[in-house]
Amino acid sequence: MRSFTVVLFFAALALPRGAVTETPKVGVEANTSFWWTVFEQVENGLVQSGSEDPAADEASGFSFRQGRVAFHFESPEGSVEALLRIRLEERTDIIDFWGTYHAAPWLSMSIGQMKIPSTAEVLTQDHMLDFVSRTTFGRNVGDYALSRTPYISSIMAATSYNRDFGIALEGRLMQEEAPSLRYFLMIGNGIGANRCIGGRESDEFLYTNEFGHFYYGLRLEMTPVPWSTFGAHCSLNKHDNVALDERGPVFDIDRTVWTADCRVTFPWKQRIVCFYGKGGMDDFWDAHRYQFDYDGWGLWTLRPFLRNSIELGLRYDTFTTEFNRDGNETTQRNWTVGVNASPHEHLRLQLNYVAKQTVNDFEPDVEDNILYLNVQFLFHARLVE
Repeated sequence: MRSFTVVLFFAALALPRGAVTETPKVGVEANTSFWWTVFEQVENGLVQSGSEDPAADEASGFSFRQGRVAFHFESPEGSVEALLRIRLEERTDIIDFWGTYHAAPWLSMSIGQMKIPSTAEVLTQDHMLDFVSRTTFGRNVGDYALSRTPYISSIMAATSYNRDFGIALEGRLMQEEAPSLRYFLMIGNGIGANRCIGGRESDEFLYTNEFGHFYYGLRLEMTPVPWSTFGAHCSLNKHDNVALDERGPVFDIDRTVWTADCRVTFPWKQRIVCFYGKGGMDDFWDAHRYQFDYDGWGLWTLRPFLRNSIELGLRYDTFTTEFNRDGNETTQRNWTVGVNASPHEHLRLQLNYVAKQTVNDFEPDVEDNILYLNVQFLFHARLVE
């Protein structure tokens, strides 16, 4: 309700003082993703009690991976817009809800729940990804920049969905195309989607929090020429002595992340994308200090064929983690081969094979490879033009 009130407030600011004769633009969109896990290795070492039969070490089946329904509003003159996006998988709740006032091409002000600054891969919508799923770094960076813990705690399962509730400033400097410079600055709660901060007046996810102890994120993106884009982002998430509820626990969150990425498109439509990122935590949970460092990089290319109806892709990415700076690193290495097909404007098919290798100096290597198919249905319509 608070977000909805903000949206209505922004909309009211944009209305002319006289009678309104123009009609705002209202649209709806939806997308779904269904996975068919054709084959996945699952090394588990489990046995059945009594018979001592080994458990199956592979998986195969179907799943409803993602569902989204969104409603978009734009004022007649285009200075105010709002978006409501609902997530349907796992459980039904709000994933995006924000209102924006476009003061000038170089300044837009937004408030609500939205994606935080990150790499270009993470900021890409799920149904537009080059491969079925993001890199390992991309799947973890939003959680680890916000509140999720890789160590045992009562919030270790607090998935962020790469989103937070806060205020953002965005804008474009120089030209609309190339050369251009875009920025995205956000201040948020720092604890992820659908979780808020409040005390007795508004008992929410975090019970107490010092003023100024928030999430601060910045992304800069430059396009010097039309066929290349360079981006970088950094963030700080600082919360000292916060209480999870009236009886605790009391803990600290101190996290930093930075990344750099590049996208190049050649005249023959082949794309090359790369990134590198590094982050760290220095948290306190009651009397225990938890230090966690991680970094990762990725490189992939995609090339269209058959009048752009088929696209072939190859990707390599790594993700390395280390607890307490003890030298015991665990590295996840992935090779992904993908085929994308679009037989219809509302249908997209993606078939990926991922060769995985988890390497740890003190444990055996794990290779849980997977072959899976992603079927996407995409719908969009303008309700009021």
